[in-house]
Amino acid sequence: MRIVARKLTTRVKLQGRRFTVFEDALMDTGAAFTVVPPETAEFLELKIDKDSPKAKLVTASGIIETPVRVLERLEVAGQEARELQVVIHKIPDPAPIKVLLGMNLIEKMKLIVDGKKNDFKLEDPPS
Repeated sequence: MRIVARKLTTRVKLQGRRFTVFEDALMDTGAAFTVVPPETAEFLELKIDKDSPKAKLVTASGIIETPVRVLERLEVAGQEARELQVVIHKIPDPAPIKVLLGMNLIEKMKLIVDGKKNDFKLEDPPS
């Protein structure tokens, strides 16, 4: 995985109940949660419901409340997380990446960043 324009970007596999999608994603150590856009959540059948739990997010536009859903499986760099909580939120245009990988994913893995080589990797931490 490469660092491009000072951003840790990668390709991820998102799996819902019946469908799977591949998306470009940004590792965001400043985000508490992993963020998935509404259209992807709908396609993966991560239903948005007004009675669902909500998370408060601090964004460039201010504080917002957004639904929390459970993603069946997320795979990145050969590592996987199952039943990962994600928040449903559309990252405003013109952002080229619509999925953010937040600390709730990163804390399950070992993130190694090598700025001199402009790359990073994820490993399964020893138990």
